[in-house]
Amino acid sequence: MTNVKGLWAFIGALVLLLLAVTWAWYQSSGKLQPAAIVGDVTISEAEYVSALKQKFGKQVLDDLVNREVVFQEAKRLGISADPNQVERELAQIRDSYGSRTDSEFQQALQKQAGTTVDALKREITYQILLQTLATKDISISDDEVLKVYESRAERYTRPMQLRLWQIAVASQKEAEQVQAELKQGANFQTLAKERSIDSRTAAIGGDLGWVSLRDHQLPDEAWNAIEKLKAKENSEPVKVDDNYVIYHLEQSREATQRSFEEVKEELRREIAFAQVESLDTVLERLRKSVGVQISGQMPH
Repeated sequence: MTNVKGLWAFIGALVLLLLAVTWAWYQSSGKLQPAAIVGDVTISEAEYVSALKQKFGKQVLDDLVNREVVFQEAKRLGISADPNQVERELAQIRDSYGSRTDSEFQQALQKQAGTTVDALKREITYQILLQTLATKDISISDDEVLKVYESRAERYTRPMQLRLWQIAVASQKEAEQVQAELKQGANFQTLAKERSIDSRTAAIGGDLGWVSLRDHQLPDEAWNAIEKLKAKENSEPVKVDDNYVIYHLEQSREATQRSFEEVKEELRREIAFAQVESLDTVLERLRKSVGVQISGQMPH
């Protein structure tokens, strides 16, 4: 669960689950509004939903069943997901967006995956519980876990991070004007919205989010100026490509190292997970344990 690309794969399943919610809504509603009108032809919601069900129906239903099976079996066995691990996995996905603000993260999730932070947390919880159920009978010694931890120490290190804002302008003269206004007490974020020409950050007050030292997101000349700053200070104008940029350091986070004791059980589960049979086999076994009956099929 520490692989961000793997976590992104989980989001795809959420999109399919949302389709199932759509079907349920329309089936329970007496309203059959047009889904689209093309020239003189109307495509009804019933046709739209039927096409979705025909194309994705089995996969969506299997996903819904699998999730319910995992949550029920975990509850029966008294197994729960560590809330701290859920938050760490969520933070990894958030960071994959480029350390954006919470608002940006929520908007990006909605736009790109059609989901919410709460739904994503539930998906992460499902994956953790599935991994735990799949590995509960596999024994991995502390010595084996420690060896893997020591070989991957850098994976559990978070470098120092800085919360940065920026104002980018087209000329040195304009940068000096902005700098003078800041020294006179002008609000940095307000000036960023009014004067910055960086399309990605201007509308949000120049917010670059949390950035790690030597992150490739920023050039070396920027870091040379930023490293000298204290919290709440602004940099001198920095020439970046054809523009001039003033940076503001809002706050910083010191580098951290997660200890072996903190990650031991999480890593033990990960090592064990590499030894399990296929997930299809695991899920089929869980289905039989809980009991599943699909409409038109025999219970299994």
